[in-house]
Amino acid sequence: MKIVTYRELQPKDEIMMLMELAFWWPICPPDMEERIRTDTRLKTGPVGFCAVKDDRLAGFVGVMNLPTKTIENETETVGGIWGVATNPEFAKQGICKILLEEAHNYFQAQRYRFSFLCTGRTIIAYDIYKKLGYAEVQAINQFPGVYKVFSETESVFKTTSTLLDSEKIYHIYEEFMKDKTGFAIRQKDFVKMFAHRRRFDPAKSIQKEKGYALLSERQNVILVQDLVALDDLTCEELVDQIEQIARGGVIDRLVADQKLLGIYEAKGYKVQKRDDSVLMVKKLTDAEIEEVYGKSLYISALDWF
Repeated sequence: MKIVTYRELQPKDEIMMLMELAFWWPICPPDMEERIRTDTRLKTGPVGFCAVKDDRLAGFVGVMNLPTKTIENETETVGGIWGVATNPEFAKQGICKILLEEAHNYFQAQRYRFSFLCTGRTIIAYDIYKKLGYAEVQAINQFPGVYKVFSETESVFKTTSTLLDSEKIYHIYEEFMKDKTGFAIRQKDFVKMFAHRRRFDPAKSIQKEKGYALLSERQNVILVQDLVALDDLTCEELVDQIEQIARGGVIDRLVADQKLLGIYEAKGYKVQKRDDSVLMVKKLTDAEIEEVYGKSLYISALDWF
């Protein structure tokens, strides 16, 4: 078996089927190249490590260079693991473990202090991650979700005609993140990047003078991917406008802001306190999470990788 970076992998055709088998989201090589070109977390690194066996793509582990904000208000780059996948034809051969160790070696060569990954407690790889030294980030995994169900008579069936100003949204985001640590740094064109990747629907999303809500819709339910407001009034107005365009209901699966949580609760939203989707971290040095980020870290659903 040979280990190569994704950039070295030739041909790259098998990545499409591998992602479909693992995640039900196929990505063809040209779209992967577009993602690498536009995502600053990918464009300067190896993208991922690939196991090639019998001239087949047997496995993949993606790597990101993630900017985070420390308690000293400094930017610290950390490792990010994504897209961990093994071709079922090569299962139970230790490929996942080998590729993850290769990723950790890369991060340590970059002098990163932490490696993060997003996963679910119910998937098989969760136990592999724990054996390799990953632990849940309690400061983030304790954030609740909220939801509210609407009947047809309550739904107003309005649509939004908001034209998103990506530069202004970036400045709102920057202002909101001034006192936050953790995943509180994004590239300036994040709105265009995530819209292109369909992480939210621009036609459903809302922008105001002091806030915005990036939304998507599935099965008549509005999913809040990112809601940022610089004052309580704007926050309340955004939630009200979201309800006006919702048909069956609203879900915000990760509420990291306590003020926003209070507004949701005041408007009758039910709270979901536990989620099987979790952020995990592996220490690559002796540094502790709380030493670097304090007792609270910030992340939104849009930052999930």
